[in-house]
Amino acid sequence: MAQAFHSISDFVSQVKKFDLARANRYEVLFFPPPIMQDHYTSSGESPKLLSMFVEDVLFPGLIIGTRAYRLNNLNQQRATSIDFMGDSIAFTILVDTSWTVKDFIGDWMRKIVDPVSREIEYPKNYYGTINLFALNNQDEVVAEWQLEDVFPRSMAPISGSATNAQVLRLPVSFAYTRWRVIGGYDPEGEPLNYNNDPQFDADGDFVDDLENVDQEIADIEADI
Repeated sequence: MAQAFHSISDFVSQVKKFDLARANRYEVLFFPPPIMQDHYTSSGESPKLLSMFVEDVLFPGLIIGTRAYRLNNLNQQRATSIDFMGDSIAFTILVDTSWTVKDFIGDWMRKIVDPVSREIEYPKNYYGTINLFALNNQDEVVAEWQLEDVFPRSMAPISGSATNAQVLRLPVSFAYTRWRVIGGYDPEGEPLNYNNDPQFDADGDFVDDLENVDQEIADIEADI
């Protein structure tokens, strides 16, 4: 009779040697956009406090769009697109006594869309970035991801109650355009580097092929 390729002892040995990723071993760094660079409250620099108080985080995923292709009376799936699931990614952030989190996120959102005039800011001025780090039990970074073109999409209401004294938490959803792997380390501690993505230059900045698309279209139409 055929034997299993892996035994339970192989699994136990692997876990003892390298451990498993833990849900509470992470760090989040917020890099705000130009319109929020100088945001301070009585508790100090807002982005630093925001990064420190993230209680729950989601690591981003990917979706491959598919389309059925009929071949020899069989439906075969073909990849058509890739989506970074950037419509929403949720964080839960602890609220300090100066309400820095709510103040910072609210100001960011109000600077994106003026609540009185309804005027909308240019995207380059309200796009920020978020770096997500996976840590081991020695607080060493083992993997890093970066969310690009980030801005807050929704800030949920906070419920207070006279019947408990629990810490308040603010659920915030962010939208983003894409995410990428920055780097990490293998189980032996050797560094990995994923910065060979052709969409990014040598400095790690995104190369937007559509940045001047309107001008290019106008030039083509003028030549016709």
